[in-house]
Amino acid sequence: MNKKITCNIVQDLLPNYIEKLNSDDSNAVIEEHLSDCVECTEVYEQMITDLGTAEKIPVIELKFLKKIKRTRLLAAALCIVITLGLSYLLYASEYKYTNDKSNLSAAITEYTSPFRHAVDAYVLETKEVDGLLIVTFKDQTRTNVNGVAFLNKGINQRYRIIRANIKTSEHSAVVQIFRERIKDEPVYIVSGYNLSDEIKQYGLSYATYKNPGYASADRVWQAVQFDVENSQFFEIYPSEEMDAQVKRESNETLYNYHLISSALYNADGIEITDDFSIKVSEIDKVSCGIGTAEREMLYVFIAIVVLIGSIMTRYFLTD
Repeated sequence: MNKKITCNIVQDLLPNYIEKLNSDDSNAVIEEHLSDCVECTEVYEQMITDLGTAEKIPVIELKFLKKIKRTRLLAAALCIVITLGLSYLLYASEYKYTNDKSNLSAAITEYTSPFRHAVDAYVLETKEVDGLLIVTFKDQTRTNVNGVAFLNKGINQRYRIIRANIKTSEHSAVVQIFRERIKDEPVYIVSGYNLSDEIKQYGLSYATYKNPGYASADRVWQAVQFDVENSQFFEIYPSEEMDAQVKRESNETLYNYHLISSALYNADGIEITDDFSIKVSEIDKVSCGIGTAEREMLYVFIAIVVLIGSIMTRYFLTD
């Protein structure tokens, strides 16, 4: 009975003995027992034989499985890289312009080329407001045709055009007014160029009325005047502030203020706008806005690429 119990205990300890996990005292007891017990010795030798055979097969299988796992990880990593690369290429195909006048001139020319009132753009001035680049320009062949373009700034620090507004001036000295919105706030964008030394001030002329309504007999003209510091300039005025300023400067109670046009003044404050009038045929007159909302599809395409890349990456990472 004692021998059987001892054999059972020894045989339970044999795996640890073979792996050299037992203490020295336990090993000594096992070795003493094996020297006298034929049954346990046979069990021990069979374990050694089985262990030797078992070791050879899993090693090959383990290497194969590791190779498969490594291949899957590499494939998943490649999917991520390709997905990011394609997404960036799509993004950069839209956000591709730099804040450089020659680059922006070519961009506006390309942007307007599909439309009826295309321009050969020459950029005049630029201003950036919270990531929105605002650009004033003129047509190089028709210098009285001018406009303003808006570009969004991307994460790659480049820009894409989102809209443009083009007009024709009936004066050789141009002070053009554009009614726009920046960050949902209404503004007046004023672009001036080709101004002679004779012009010392420009004004924003409002039509107002002595009585409620729009009777021409009640019409009164009011203007806010600004000094001309350069022959070429670009200003942005908040519409509400400018309208309020006109009302404050009025000497009488007037109604229905509307900004209509610009005016030019000499050093004596005399209006000389008509001195710079040029004849423009109805055919040559331009007044249009251009927008490309369909470019928002860019994000749809990027989302599709990311979705496909995610599915493929998950496939390679799943056993």
